Amino acid sequence: MAREADWQDDDIVVISRSPLVGKLLLITEDDEEIELHLERDSAEALMSALGAFLMEGESDDIPSRIIVGRK
Repeated sequence: MAREADWQDDDIVVISRSPLVGKLLLITEDDEEIELHLERDSAEALMSALGAFLMEGESDDIPSRIIVGRK
């Protein structure tokens, strides 16, 4: 059964840099924590999907910028 969860504006916790692995914390309506584990390929696919989602916006929901960079 699918459950809804929200992202809490937290950073992705980097578990490993080589290979690149991290986790993102999501919280359900009943305060249950869900850890979304990411590796490079899944993170790239998520970035692509989020970019496509943002480009669907109209009027005030059109993204003003999408910045991808490296520290």
